[in-house]
Amino acid sequence: MSGCELGLDHVRINGMPDLIKTLAARAPSIGALTRGVSAADQVSRGYGHTLQEICRQPEAWQAIASRLPDCILPRVESSDGLLLVGSGSSHFIGVALAPTLQVSLKRPVRAVSAGEILLSPEAYVNVERCPTIVSFGRSGDSPESIAVADLIFKRWPQCEQVFVTCNPVGRLAKAYESAPKILTIVLGSDVNDQSLVMPSSFTSLWLAGRGLGVRASDSAVPAIASSLAEMGRGLLLEHSDRLAEVAGRSFDHAVFLGSGPRFGAALEAELKMLEMCAGRVTTDAESYLGLRHGPMAGLTNQSLLVAFISTNSRRRAYELDLLKEVQQKELGLCVVYCGSNLPSEIKDSDARLTVEYGVSSLLGDDDLVAIDVLVGQMLGFFRCLHEGLKPDAPSETGVIDRVVPSFPTYSS
Repeated sequence: MSGCELGLDHVRINGMPDLIKTLAARAPSIGALTRGVSAADQVSRGYGHTLQEICRQPEAWQAIASRLPDCILPRVESSDGLLLVGSGSSHFIGVALAPTLQVSLKRPVRAVSAGEILLSPEAYVNVERCPTIVSFGRSGDSPESIAVADLIFKRWPQCEQVFVTCNPVGRLAKAYESAPKILTIVLGSDVNDQSLVMPSSFTSLWLAGRGLGVRASDSAVPAIASSLAEMGRGLLLEHSDRLAEVAGRSFDHAVFLGSGPRFGAALEAELKMLEMCAGRVTTDAESYLGLRHGPMAGLTNQSLLVAFISTNSRRRAYELDLLKEVQQKELGLCVVYCGSNLPSEIKDSDARLTVEYGVSSLLGDDDLVAIDVLVGQMLGFFRCLHEGLKPDAPSETGVIDRVVPSFPTYSS
């Protein structure tokens, strides 16, 4: 195995400035932030990086997908399957990918946080069981990611590892470039986000993971990325103002619901709201069926529910039943229905909002993760501004940072 750099630093992501300009003309919520305000001034006001990084995602997805086949991502032949490893948002990438990859690879696939492996490595890797370890990390410098990579390499060198990172000079990108059992995939500094909440980094890393096990000759990922890009641009153009309006409502609690792969999107959307609001809005992510088992008690008339609606008819039936129950019990301030080809009977009102993604014969729950996350990013971004905070660095007291600071690790 070897390293592979996609070279996005040299691939002009050229649709983003035009998209921002079009957004400014069509969406007053964006125009107020950008019209007559230079990119440098947007950064100095504390939102420029985040806004640019959210809006560049459709072009970034297409650029990444066009280069992924060059990496010849590995087929997973081992019956021990895959462990998808990361911390925080990077762990949620694995949660979103695991159901999809397990079906497509016909191998066991588990998403495990890097911290959990660090604390109990033998529960996941041992002499009898040696899965391929796939580590996701924007910076490639987080303490857990480095410690897990080093631990696996030293204790179980027979295990193959795949590092997927955005940062060309991070530890994951550089430390094991020549190691025979390690493949390093570097997406490039164009998606190594400056914003604390890593919007384009997350979806770009997720898309790279979506290609795991796909043969170089397979055009599936570029086709998916193209459809996602079209849908993402449509979402930004058609729904930015509506999401800005919802983000400014009088809620102090937000709950994100998702099924299957889209539960990973719910986790990421929940974290974006929490981070960008510096904890002023409390947040939860739940499965639909899980909400009945206790968490429903936390819904008040100041709770916002964001529901990612499945494209699968069986899942959707369970989801809509749950949301009818919430409505009958008069729980929550507002429910935001998000998805593709939403039921026509769901009408907008003060208590309900529909965010229609559009219809695509190619995209299902496995792929709409990226669009769900985009919704969560926009809600978090506008709520952050509503709270008088700066989306690029919302933690005014420095409680959280763009990269987790180093901390001691222990070998025994």
